[in-house]
Amino acid sequence: MPDVLFADAESSVVVSNNEKEHRYEISVAGETAGRMGYRVIGNRRVLMHTVIYDAFRGQGLSSVLIKSTLDSLRIHGNTISNYCPVVDRFIHKNPEYISLVDAKHSGTWVSPSSS
Repeated sequence: MPDVLFADAESSVVVSNNEKEHRYEISVAGETAGRMGYRVIGNRRVLMHTVIYDAFRGQGLSSVLIKSTLDSLRIHGNTISNYCPVVDRFIHKNPEYISLVDAKHSGTWVSPSSS
């Protein structure tokens, strides 16, 4: 059973960690709306591609998925290597998450100070 990271009863949105499939998933009213794949390397999560399915686009669900994932990783003391451009844009807009990016293994992340 996936570990629930975020649930909003009013909007029926749930974000969960499907460890078996190595992906974070977002659902709306019980229907899978998107996912973000990852790999586990020690205490680091390598974030891959984020997808929101066509029928659910334009509702801000990618931000909910990414924020919930990053909040959970922070709580558990994890760092990230990022290879997803959507996560990259989210972190640039929300710099409070920059500290989660592993300095030695940042992935494709480019810090604002080096751009």
